[in-house]
Amino acid sequence: MSKFGQQAQLTKALQSVFGVQSYHAERCRTDLYRNLKRDFISLQPATQKTLAKYVGRPTLSGQLSPTSSPSYSSAHFTVHYTTTGADAPDLTDLDADSVPDHVERVAAVFEEVYAAEVTTMGYRPPPVTSKYDVYLQDLTTQQAYGFTSEDRVPTAPAVSVGSYIQIDKAFSDSMFTVNGLYTADQMLQITAAHEFHHAIQFGYNYYFDIWYGEATSTWMEDQVYDGVNQCYSYLTDYVPLGSTISLNAALNGGSEYGRWIFNRHLAEQHDTQNTSVVRSIWEKLGTLSPTSSPKTSAGDLQMPPVIDSVLVNSYGSSLAADFLGFAKKVYARNWSSHVADLNRIPAASIAASYWSYPVPSHVVTMPHYTFAFYRFVPSAGVTNLLLTFTKTTGAQVSVLKKSGGVISEVAANDGGASYTVTGFGSLNPATDEVVVVLANTTNVDGHQVSFSTDGSTSTTTEPNVNTGGNTGGSTASGGGGGGGCFIATAAYGSYLHPKVAELRAFRDHYLMTNAPGRLFVAAYYRLSPPIADVIARHEWMKGGVRCLLLPLILAVEHPAAALALLLLVLVASLRWGALYLKGRAREAAAA
Repeated sequence: MSKFGQQAQLTKALQSVFGVQSYHAERCRTDLYRNLKRDFISLQPATQKTLAKYVGRPTLSGQLSPTSSPSYSSAHFTVHYTTTGADAPDLTDLDADSVPDHVERVAAVFEEVYAAEVTTMGYRPPPVTSKYDVYLQDLTTQQAYGFTSEDRVPTAPAVSVGSYIQIDKAFSDSMFTVNGLYTADQMLQITAAHEFHHAIQFGYNYYFDIWYGEATSTWMEDQVYDGVNQCYSYLTDYVPLGSTISLNAALNGGSEYGRWIFNRHLAEQHDTQNTSVVRSIWEKLGTLSPTSSPKTSAGDLQMPPVIDSVLVNSYGSSLAADFLGFAKKVYARNWSSHVADLNRIPAASIAASYWSYPVPSHVVTMPHYTFAFYRFVPSAGVTNLLLTFTKTTGAQVSVLKKSGGVISEVAANDGGASYTVTGFGSLNPATDEVVVVLANTTNVDGHQVSFSTDGSTSTTTEPNVNTGGNTGGSTASGGGGGGGCFIATAAYGSYLHPKVAELRAFRDHYLMTNAPGRLFVAAYYRLSPPIADVIARHEWMKGGVRCLLLPLILAVEHPAAALALLLLVLVASLRWGALYLKGRAREAAAA
């Protein structure tokens, strides 16, 4: 309930009192409202009464029902607004046609979006009885640009469903314009492009997986309104964290919006004048039923099998191949479209750099659909660099050489287990480098790669899907950051143990939603796999680790009690400190 009603209003009030302003409002709350409607019947009656107004079409301020408000219709849309109360937009009517100019502007923008997404790009329009409904509301208390809501859950075997859109009445608050970085009209434009594509998505299949829905809608913002570029601000929540956040992770601290960049890669690789790979993916989704397709923990259709099917059958590629290609492009920055905006894309995050040689065998364990980069800095003492690899079946490797600003891919030696970088010692250590790209190109956690420069190898172990691997089943898109809690899994013996699930939830809700937490998780995934391997092989260590984890688990399970205990300790410490200082002062006075 924290994102509805009083909690949202409290947050807004605190911001106004203390001058604290979030970087920007939440991009979209489509999934929040979809989940509320799904779970509404299971809520307590008191909770249902509080949230009832959020599960149906809105009644605007000063109105008696959703249908009583004034409206204005264009060719494909009906814009609903009110003239009184908090939801009323700017009522200026310079052309004296009895319709506020802003309402007409909203309709015009949505018509631009319709022309781009439906007429030009070929997406199927959302199902409507007459015209598509858009409601203007004051969403500053909810701190959201807008959202799209379905009218109902489709009756099987149907999967298509109608919907309606709610957007902020003005986008003039600084949370929407990011303290004036963008104009209110720009925010109207990209919100319309974003939310209307959600309407299209509901029309294809109500059971769309939310991460790809948000990634596509955010990508669509830049396709329709290329000059706004606000979507690039979300890339920092994903691109530098690609080693810990899975491509198909669930909603995850804003990274779902940043994952739109994968669609750009797909479009650059496969689009032609007559085909659109992203549209093909949604068209394929529209043919599938949740009763006969792999589902997420929320009951929606998993996207990796859908994307893979389209790439294999229509484009001669695969999701594995394209994900590795995407990872290489993140490092090489050889994007072929929107070239004027390349500086807006964050640089790759290097997991580790090596200056001293030889480098002994090192094992990297990766969550599903993640990538990582390891840098080797040229050394005059190493004429040719030999890189040796062992890997599990779901891991892929690429070796890239940067020389004089030009990046090229190094071919594997015969057998594919090693790569030789000739002339490594003659490269400029100040500007040149060799980078190893590692990727887990499957929906299974725990695939491993071992690499070295001295020819040594380490054993890599195929993931055990019963104790730590994501099998691609119901949990595939519900894991937040996407990685297993390796040490806890080893200690409790199963990825599905309730205590491990609690720690994963803590990671997703409290660590992955902020930069320090994500840095901690990234470090944990780099350091914990070998420790977990040792723990898993010794029963006596498992019990000890469980004891060490107990205080953390108790804090996760009982945060209020943990906070009270912490405050009690803090107060006691301060009191003891004050008594100690007072005693020392008395001793000094007596002396």
